[in-house]
Amino acid sequence: VCAGTLNGLSVTGDAQHQYQTLHKMYNNCEIVMGNLEIVLIDHTQDLSFLQTIREVTGYILIAMNVFASLPLQNLRVIRGTQFYEEKYALFVLLNYNPNATHALRQLGLNQLTEILAGGVYIEKNAQLCHVDTVEWRDIMRDPRLEPVVGDNGKACPPCHESCGGHCWGPGPGDCQK
Repeated sequence: VCAGTLNGLSVTGDAQHQYQTLHKMYNNCEIVMGNLEIVLIDHTQDLSFLQTIREVTGYILIAMNVFASLPLQNLRVIRGTQFYEEKYALFVLLNYNPNATHALRQLGLNQLTEILAGGVYIEKNAQLCHVDTVEWRDIMRDPRLEPVVGDNGKACPPCHESCGGHCWGPGPGDCQK
């Protein structure tokens, strides 16, 4: 168990400092008590230490990063005890570098099956694929909330034929469960 953060989009120090802080906080962490905020991380950083995270009690904010994928493949639950912008449990925004090829291409949250409270906001991620092929209503527990997903990657590969149109990525192992 490790503590989360409540910084939003404000950051201290440069990208290297951001990464070191993230690594120190979440290395070998399975449950984040609070919010998981991943902001301004460079494409050269190794984020594999995030793969141990299975649960986040607050919200997840992924913004203004330039890495291609996020190793949160073991994340199962976002509890949403706190919201980003008062209503979102998962908030993904502006994850690309406009002058380069580096960008978030896949969320890879293949094990995510529950967002207990709060909504989903995924917009303006120029190369992010397979966020419109996820059936967010099956994951979100609050039926009154509408997932906001738009202006993300174009020309994305289709889901594998075994996925029935609902997937986190193009492979047969990326089907939404």
